[in-house]
Amino acid sequence: MKLLKFNLSGKTAHFKKPDVNSYAYYTYNHIHRIALMGIIGAVIGLRGYSHQYRQQDKYPEFYQELKDMRIGIVPPKDNRGYFSKKIITFNNSVGYANIDAKNMPCNLVVREQWLEDVSWEIYLCLEDIQNEEIQHKIVDYFMKGKSEYIPYLGKNDHFAEIKNSEILECNAIDFCEEIHSLFYYDKAALEEEPVDDEELPFLYRDYIPTSLNGFNNKYEFKEVAFTNRAIEKIQDILIVHHNGTNIAFI
Repeated sequence: MKLLKFNLSGKTAHFKKPDVNSYAYYTYNHIHRIALMGIIGAVIGLRGYSHQYRQQDKYPEFYQELKDMRIGIVPPKDNRGYFSKKIITFNNSVGYANIDAKNMPCNLVVREQWLEDVSWEIYLCLEDIQNEEIQHKIVDYFMKGKSEYIPYLGKNDHFAEIKNSEILECNAIDFCEEIHSLFYYDKAALEEEPVDDEELPFLYRDYIPTSLNGFNNKYEFKEVAFTNRAIEKIQDILIVHHNGTNIAFI
């Protein structure tokens, strides 16, 4: 199995949740599949939502070409699945944002929740990409550090750093005692204790976007988990072992 592995990091990130309240815009705790496809699309120059709107396509080009690609996301283990967060407050200076419903001047104050010092090891299953030209272009651009557009982590306030790219040849494994990446929570049964008896057990769970609805392109969600607890049973998960790391693909 041919994989592309790279480190994705940044000083800050904001992967906006669509379900916001009147106080602040909140972020997902981790990069999700759609945002990661957007980064890959930006690197190799695939078109996005604005072109889709003009052409009335079912999906944006980056998603259409990459939606079948399985992805492994490995967070740092020492933070137990949680990055530190802070609320940033700023004024929106765009003209139309500073006029209220009565056409009177106003000041739009925006609050956003930002992740700090984010980092993930990303694994891409290149063989899932049907278009061989795009597959080869991804390898070429990531291995040579090229990019058509500037990649960012959710918004253009948050620049993404991509480094340590490498091509791996790995085999799938049937079972492992521990998963070191995000995985679909309903696909694994967990024991109560971790593999390492000296560690305290932890379990991170969250619903994140994993696909786009074909009707209106809204997010579709699945529950993912990140844990050091031992695995009792696994079903329907592609797991690859590389250099002491067990990666489950989502």
